[in-house]
Amino acid sequence: MSSAQESGGLNVCVMAAEALIGDAIAGALPETIDGRGLEVVRCASPEELLNHMAERVPDAVLMDVHYATGKESLLEKVLGQYHDLPVIVLGEAPSVETVVECIKKRADDFVPLHSAAERLPAKILDAAQRHRLLVEVNQLLDVYNKGGGKLGGMVGVSSAMHELYATIKSIASTDATVLITGESGTGKEMVAEAMHALSALGPRGEGEFVPVNCAAIPKDLLESELFGHEKGSFTGADKQRIGSCERAHGGTLFLDEICEMNIGLQSKLLRFLQNHTFVRVGGAEEFKVDTRVIAATNRDPLKEIEEGHLRNDLYYRLNVVPVHLLPLRERPEDIPVLAEHFLRQMCEKYQKYFFDFSPETMRLLLAYPWPGNVRELRNTIERIVVLATTDRVTPDLFPERVRKAADGKEVPKMDVEKALSTIQKALQTQEFHPESNEVLPFEEVEKRAILGAIKKCSGDISKAARRLGLSRATLYRKLDKYGVR
Repeated sequence: MSSAQESGGLNVCVMAAEALIGDAIAGALPETIDGRGLEVVRCASPEELLNHMAERVPDAVLMDVHYATGKESLLEKVLGQYHDLPVIVLGEAPSVETVVECIKKRADDFVPLHSAAERLPAKILDAAQRHRLLVEVNQLLDVYNKGGGKLGGMVGVSSAMHELYATIKSIASTDATVLITGESGTGKEMVAEAMHALSALGPRGEGEFVPVNCAAIPKDLLESELFGHEKGSFTGADKQRIGSCERAHGGTLFLDEICEMNIGLQSKLLRFLQNHTFVRVGGAEEFKVDTRVIAATNRDPLKEIEEGHLRNDLYYRLNVVPVHLLPLRERPEDIPVLAEHFLRQMCEKYQKYFFDFSPETMRLLLAYPWPGNVRELRNTIERIVVLATTDRVTPDLFPERVRKAADGKEVPKMDVEKALSTIQKALQTQEFHPESNEVLPFEEVEKRAILGAIKKCSGDISKAARRLGLSRATLYRKLDKYGVR
C-alpha cells in the first residue's frame, strides 16, 4: 500500500477475493500517476469497503470479478449508492457472458488479470481523473446553486469573475468613464449593463442604458447616431433626430468597438467627454447632458494608438477605470456553471428538459478552448437543446468541430479550492446574490425540489421518489404537471 504524496492525490480502493490477486492488483499500480500521489486502500470485506467509502468516496474502485457477478452483487450495491463512481472489474480468463454481465451492471471497464500490469495504470488514471473532475464540477455547481457566482446577467464562480463583481460594485454609483477590454464574446456589454443596473440605485435611477455598436453603423452615419441631426442637415434627413448621447441623459451610453470610430469623430467624442456638451449634425445650438460613458473594444488599445486608429488623448480619457475580461479558456472554473446556466435557460425557452451533462460531456466542455468564449458556449448549448431528442447532454450532440478540437486535449486544471473559498466569502457577506430575499411561489419551490432530486439521483425516478418521500405514481403526476417528463 502506498500513501498519497501530496494533497489532492488520487485515491483507489482495491477489493479482491483472494490475497494473491489483491497483491497482484496493488503491485500493478504505480505510486504516482501524472505527478499526483496515488493512495491504494486494500479492503478485506464488502463491509470494510462500504464503511471506507462512507468516510471518503474514492476516485475509483478496482474489484475482483467474484464481487461483481451474481444477484445483489457488491458492484450493484456500490453503484446503487455512488452512481457515477468508476468501478473497474478484474478477473482471470473471463467468459464473454461474465464481461457482458459486468458491463450491464454499469462497470466502467473489465481488465483481464494477465494484462493488468500493462493496462491498469492508464485505466486508473482515466477513471480516477474523470471522477475527480466530476466531484470538482459538482462542488462548483452546488455552491453556485446556493446563490454564489451571479451578478446581474453575469455568471461565473472563478476568482477572476468575483474580482470583476467587486470592481463593478465599487464603481457603479460613480460617474467615472470605463474602458472594457477583452476578446469577442466575453460579455463586455453585459458588464456595462450590470454597471448601469447597479448605478440605477443611485443618481441614475431614471436614465436609460443606450448601447451603440460603432462597428455596425456606417462611419458617415455614426456622428448622427451619437449626437443626432437637424431636419435637412443632409440628404435623407427629413426630420430631426435625437442622438444616443441625448437619449442616455441621466443614464449610461455604451460605446462598443470604440476603435472602429474614425479619428475625426473621436475628437468630437473627446470634447463631449470633457464637458458633456454637443451640437447636432447640421445645427448650431449646443446641448448639455448628464451622461455616463462606458466604452469597450476587443482590440489592444495601445496597439491601435501606435497604428493611428485610436487617439491617445481619447484613450486616457476613457481609461479612467480599466476593466479587462479574461477569455473563457483562462477561467475554466466558469465553464461548468455557465453550461448549466445556459442549459436551464434554453430548456425554459424551448420548453424542453435535460437533467444534466454526462461526465464525458463535461470533460469535452473543459477540453475545448472556446475561441468564441461565452457567446460560443451559449450558442452551442442552444443548438443542442433545439435539436436533441434525448434527456441527457452527451458528446455526440456537439458539432463535429468541437469534438475534434477537444479530442485528445488535456482538461485544464481548475483552481476549485480558490473558487470555492471566494464564493463562500461572498455568500457570507450576502454580497453577490441580491435575490436571496426573493419569495418563490410554492409550486416553483416544489418543482425545483423535484428536479434537484432527480438530478442528484442521476435520473433514477424510483430513487428520487424515495428521497422525496413520494410514491412513483405521485412523482410521475407532478412531472406531468410541470411538463418535464
